[in-house]
Amino acid sequence: MTGPVVVKLGGSLLQAAELRPWLAALAVLPGAPRVVVPGGGPFADTVRDAQARLGFHDLAAHRMAILAMQQYGLMLQALEPRLGLAETSTDLAAIPPGAGTVWLPWRMVGLEPGIEPSWDVTSDSLALWLAQHLSSPRLLLVKSAELPPGPPNPEALAGAGILDAAFARLAAGYCGMIRCLGRGDTGRLRDLLSADSWSEP
Repeated sequence: MTGPVVVKLGGSLLQAAELRPWLAALAVLPGAPRVVVPGGGPFADTVRDAQARLGFHDLAAHRMAILAMQQYGLMLQALEPRLGLAETSTDLAAIPPGAGTVWLPWRMVGLEPGIEPSWDVTSDSLALWLAQHLSSPRLLLVKSAELPPGPPNPEALAGAGILDAAFARLAAGYCGMIRCLGRGDTGRLRDLLSADSWSEP
């Protein structure tokens, strides 16, 4: 697998002091090119609240939530302008080593019929979809929750509300390595971006 490393930054990091250090590290560290997948953050919360109040269908809510990721991504790049912006597969293929780019997902997945329009499929599963699409060797999910040690167990993490409900099923088709990182794990990022470490268990 030769694509860029995919790094999902959870929307819950918005209020965390670690958000800017994560963005800076993703922008400037040497190593593999990386694609930052934004969560939905407060923008997705607004969609959830509106659907609960007004009762519109899941397809509309799903598309609105992807637009929420788009908004969060634009905000992340505004906070760290050394990151680029990418909307297409061509954009993503052009990221050079040692650089990071924020993915704006609407053009690639906003109307993609193969993606289930459900709250079971959040930015976690969309990051996994992108990692598969790009043949990425590594998917890193940055979470604000307390994480158990060792390689992630998607079923257990879904049960704890840390990963979405669809992630474990979709992960069975992914050939790369998945790691969950916490707020304080920016120091591990350099190793995880190194091509020399891609064969690690």
